[in-house]
Amino acid sequence: MGRRNQHSREQQRQMALDAADALIAAEGLTGFSMRKVAQAIGYTVGNLYLLFDNQDDLLAEVSLRTADAMHEYLVTAASKARTPLGRLQAIAAGYIAFAQRQPFRWRLMFEHRLPPEQWGHPGLEARQRALFEFVEQHLAPLLPRATAAQLRAAATPLWSSVHGLCVLTITGKLGWSGLSDVRPLSDLIVRAFVSGLRRDAG
Repeated sequence: MGRRNQHSREQQRQMALDAADALIAAEGLTGFSMRKVAQAIGYTVGNLYLLFDNQDDLLAEVSLRTADAMHEYLVTAASKARTPLGRLQAIAAGYIAFAQRQPFRWRLMFEHRLPPEQWGHPGLEARQRALFEFVEQHLAPLLPRATAAQLRAAATPLWSSVHGLCVLTITGKLGWSGLSDVRPLSDLIVRAFVSGLRRDAG
């Protein structure tokens, strides 16, 4: 039975987000349902649709939380390195480590497809830009003569390579390599990429 008089609308919204986040972390997208979220917070499914437009809207909000948590994790990882190259390598390794620690939350950000009417979600797009800008910020000291446009052009394929390694790691597609730790691979990607850019820049 619903208990709509016990909490404010904002409290209900936060409760639903907490429950949805926990459900995704534990069971992933395949185990998610609005019914389970409603049961977890003691409200009806109908009440959830007064708080969120639909299930996609709720899941997008969960992804925002994950993106913010990941950004904080990467900032901490970068702060522990002593050199510009080391910081960029720490960010790449941190990205993969976060995905390994929170695989279902990480996968939601990339596997959940919003319907066409919700494409261009402002919050999600802002988080994506922030991630690439963070990479650009740490790439800049390694390419001091690069323009903002050149840094953007460099950060995109670099992070696409790191993301590809992350996907292979999370989906268990690197078993054939015999590697139990992919940190040497992410370090190599960053080091080789930066070396190539420096060489091309003369």
